[in-house]
Amino acid sequence: MTKLMALVAESAAIFRKHGAEVSVWAVSTGEIGNMVFTTRYESYEAYGKCADAVYADPAYQAWSQRGVASGLSTWVRSNLVRQLPI
Repeated sequence: MTKLMALVAESAAIFRKHGAEVSVWAVSTGEIGNMVFTTRYESYEAYGKCADAVYADPAYQAWSQRGVASGLSTWVRSNLVRQLPI
């Protein structure tokens, strides 16, 4: 878990560098044992700018290769959501 959390912290730093608000959650009900890495943005435009910058960042590319090679985690799914007014 220590090695995994070090990879998560490194990824969070990269996303934050490019403007994302990052948080990590432990799932307590449902898919117990999974973790959720979330990023938040002011707008879809901010999301797009951040995503473009992250994926072009050599630090992210190196992190991604190390993360896959580590075998410490697997990607379950991705969701892009927006809050609705009520």
